[in-house]
Amino acid sequence: MILSPRISILAALLLASLTAACGALVAGRGGSPDRAVAHGSAPTPLAGGFTGPMPADVLRIIDGDTFQAQVQVWFGQEVRSAIRIRGFDAPELHAGCADEKKMALAATDMLRDILASGPVTLHDIAPDKYFGRVVATVHVRLSDGGETDVAQMMLAAGHGRPYAGGKRGAWC
Repeated sequence: MILSPRISILAALLLASLTAACGALVAGRGGSPDRAVAHGSAPTPLAGGFTGPMPADVLRIIDGDTFQAQVQVWFGQEVRSAIRIRGFDAPELHAGCADEKKMALAATDMLRDILASGPVTLHDIAPDKYFGRVVATVHVRLSDGGETDVAQMMLAAGHGRPYAGGKRGAWC
C-alpha cells in the first residue's frame, strides 16, 4: 500500500507506537526489541521514530542531501516519503549564487551515483522539521557486502559539510 507524503509521517508515527507496544511484549518474553533485523524484516522502534534498518527503493534524487524513496515500514506496508540524509548539508539547487548552484549540481550527481551503487537502508529514522519528510542515517550496501554511511561518503568527497541541525551557513 502506498500512502501520500502527507500521510506518511502520520503512518510512521502510528506504526512506531504499535511497534513500541509489540517490542515491549517481546522484551517481556525474553526477546530483545533492539536486535539487528534482516533486510525486509520488521523495524525496531525508536522514541519518535525507528532505529531500522528499513529497506528503501530510491525513486528520485531531490538535491544533494535529500531523495524520495518508497520505504518498507512493515510487512506489506510501504510509504513514499522524502528522506533528508542525517549528518551533512549540501549546497542548495535554489542557489544564492552561481558557485553554489555549481556545487549543488555536483552534489546531486554524486548522491545519485552513490544511491544507485547498491541496496539502500535507512537507520535512526525520525520526523524532520518539514512535514512530509523524514531525516535518517542512510547506508548503501557495497559490492563486497559491507555497508557505508552515505553522509560520510558525501563529506569525504567534499560535497557538503557536517550538519547537526540549527541554522545552516551560507554557501556564497
